Amino acid sequence: MASELEELVGFLDDDRAEVRAASAEIVAGLTASAEGIEKLKAVQRPLVIKLFRSVGRGGDAARKSLVALVNLSHDPAVVEVLLSLNVVNRVMEFLRDGSIPHVDLLTGLLANVTISERGCRDLLQIGQGNMEGLHMAVLLKKFVVGGITLSPGEPDPFEHVASVLTNVTRLAEGRRLLLQPGRGLLAALVSQLQSWNSLRRLGASGAIKNCVMSAEEDGTLDSILDDKTALQHMLRPINGQPPLEKEDTVRECMAEAVLVLARTDKGRDVLWEAGAPEALRKGYEDEQHPGVCLAMERTAEIFLSHSTIDSGMTPGIAGLASSSAAAQRQQGQEPEGQQQQGQ
Repeated sequence: MASELEELVGFLDDDRAEVRAASAEIVAGLTASAEGIEKLKAVQRPLVIKLFRSVGRGGDAARKSLVALVNLSHDPAVVEVLLSLNVVNRVMEFLRDGSIPHVDLLTGLLANVTISERGCRDLLQIGQGNMEGLHMAVLLKKFVVGGITLSPGEPDPFEHVASVLTNVTRLAEGRRLLLQPGRGLLAALVSQLQSWNSLRRLGASGAIKNCVMSAEEDGTLDSILDDKTALQHMLRPINGQPPLEKEDTVRECMAEAVLVLARTDKGRDVLWEAGAPEALRKGYEDEQHPGVCLAMERTAEIFLSHSTIDSGMTPGIAGLASSSAAAQRQQGQEPEGQQQQGQ
């Protein structure tokens, strides 16, 4: 005899739309708590399968089913089940054909499953020949277009792609894809640092930092430094000019990225040309976050140590490096996903 949970799961693909919707609502409610998710583990695999079927059939049940899937995907064991069921390709099919209107939840699901390395590899289509990078190209295009066309305060269905970008750039393949010459993906990414949406800025800054931190090892340093506009975008959040960047994490990511570039000969030269010393001096004046200040101070020290080969060194940048505040301010990029949702 079927258990109550098994019966509940069975109703998710009932021919009657109202029954599917009622069942999906109950399941979504259960997944809103850790206790509920634990209870559902007894029917984990059939539940995930039926939820996807419910999503594909549309109607009122589709959104509740997606809410349940997003909440369940916070559990690594459920993520493995989802990946074994080809979740990435299925979500991308929904996004491409527009058959499912709940883009915010679809992209939130991708943000959660790409916390897993396997999820990142599936999204990047690693090892799939000419198909490699196709999913990411589609996502980036929709992400950037959304950033241009949406007005401040409007619902942003593709904002969770920012978290996806942070996640996939933890892999060398993801970083190389974004920095591939001629594709313009880096330019598209840095443009999001000026978005009104803080989630977009946070995700973009995390992805840029990931790319910069491993640039020498990945062989992509030239790709970053050759894009002068990208460097200007990277300096913008930390140059102290209005409108000021309110997110500490964004400023810290960019300050640390600039520090890494300044440690290389070519990077230092390009930063000089981009006016980095003056930008750092102005940004430092009112900066309060310890991590941002520390990165700025270390960058200034690097510029000072090479000042004999460049007469552009200014008293301001010297003062930044020797600031007594350095002794007082000490700082004691996580993978990103979508938060658990209620009904």
